[in-house]
Amino acid sequence: MRLGLGPIALAGTTRASLEALAKAAVAASFDSVWVAESRAGGVGGGLAAAAFLAQLVPIRVGAVLDGGLYHPLHIAEDIAIADLTSQGRVEVLLRGAPEEHVRLVLAALSGAHMRIDGPTLRVPARLEANQPAPDALALNPRPAQAVVPVWVDEAMEAIGRDLGVGVAAAWRAGTPAPAPSGRWPGMLLCPGDVAAGDLLRAAGEAAAYFLVGASSTENVRSAGRRLVGPLRMPGFPEWINQQ
Repeated sequence: MRLGLGPIALAGTTRASLEALAKAAVAASFDSVWVAESRAGGVGGGLAAAAFLAQLVPIRVGAVLDGGLYHPLHIAEDIAIADLTSQGRVEVLLRGAPEEHVRLVLAALSGAHMRIDGPTLRVPARLEANQPAPDALALNPRPAQAVVPVWVDEAMEAIGRDLGVGVAAAWRAGTPAPAPSGRWPGMLLCPGDVAAGDLLRAAGEAAAYFLVGASSTENVRSAGRRLVGPLRMPGFPEWINQQ
């Protein structure tokens, strides 16, 4: 089982609050801390924020990105730079991304030399000012990780499984976590008051990755006390949290 804090919405969050939540996640033994951008609301920079947090905490950092709202090659380049600056600790959830964008992001991250002439994307742009243009492009720089962990939202589940990336779903009581896909466990975005037993039932017999929301450092501490032990230690005694 993997346990992440967040995603913390960047909209309306101060730098001080972001730092405090990330450090509280480390103290509470979370595996990762995630942020979420909102480009439709004018707040981007999810990968920049994740890279910033990676300079403060030793755990993995994740970013929920609004796919389809900026060019997928730009997304891939931002992922690579964030991964390099975090020394290979970046994880990504693409939401709302068209199939063409997801395929292009993954191809770029894999190091493929790409000639792009898709339904809506043309790379490189065939403009007179850009000539002579290369026949193929490759991502530069490359990410630090050989394979960056990538999930897509449940609306893209079919294409996600076809491409071997993880699938993420919103928490719904009594609904199991998505099945693992490729090398990645299914992900559930959970409310801050979720119980350990609920998560174990949602995981069933498979591995799962739970992101748990929190709005204060006390929420983070409480979630850590409530969830970390039972999820990682079979037979964890309930009385410990009563001390």
